[in-house]
Amino acid sequence: MDNKIVMKKIISLTLAFSFLVMSITGIMLYIVPKGKIAYWANWQMFGLTKTQYGDIHITSMILFLVVTIWHIYYNWKPLVSYMRDSAKKITLFKKELLIALGLNILFVAGTLSGIQPFQSVLDLNDDIKSYWEKEYGSPPYGHAEESSLKSFSKRIGADTDNAVKLLKDSNIKVDSIEQTLLEISKENGIASKVIYDIIRPKQNSNDEKIDFLGRRTLDELASLNKISLEKSIEFLEKQGFKASSDTKMKEAAEALGVTPYKLYEKLKTL
Repeated sequence: MDNKIVMKKIISLTLAFSFLVMSITGIMLYIVPKGKIAYWANWQMFGLTKTQYGDIHITSMILFLVVTIWHIYYNWKPLVSYMRDSAKKITLFKKELLIALGLNILFVAGTLSGIQPFQSVLDLNDDIKSYWEKEYGSPPYGHAEESSLKSFSKRIGADTDNAVKLLKDSNIKVDSIEQTLLEISKENGIASKVIYDIIRPKQNSNDEKIDFLGRRTLDELASLNKISLEKSIEFLEKQGFKASSDTKMKEAAEALGVTPYKLYEKLKTL
């Protein structure tokens, strides 16, 4: 068999398989939680993590691009013929070319402008990510899993020695308080969230009624008669954070280097 024909078959099959892999990983990346949630809860699906799906998607995309260039090289004449008119001259105004180009422009422009049905696809993506966040909860602050147990305990207002005791009582091995939550969780085959749930200070019954404290704005908490809006804004601005009634607790807490719960405890006393 002609080597050129064999090569064309290999290229076509490689394109098909790499497209299939990219499609699967693309779907998975569409439904995965946000990075902070995925890392915090050690999210996996079919045995793979968010990072692994992303890595496979990137390498498959590179393979797809390389083989696509190769495919264009071997099929240059047929591709050029698609752009020729009845007089055999190349034209950029051939109907098929304009339709193909128009479809791509429509998808790019429609996505950027937020028109339907493109926006619905993006909204569904947000809804899925919100579902995961409600299911697993959010870390008390960004990249919390990368903090040492000592640093993490301090930031959430927990005693480090007691945290170690609570973890060991739960059969979780801790070699050092300088270990990160991620290292401890990997060594014990658990999620960083589990460590947090074990060592975090217990809230009183009134505080437990406030769902999603980090997402609450100062105005919302004030309307629940939990804090003084005016005094809270004044306090935050004295700390160097420009606050308003729409400021979310998580934003303010991260700026001050504390958890939303610790900030809330402070604002209640004002």
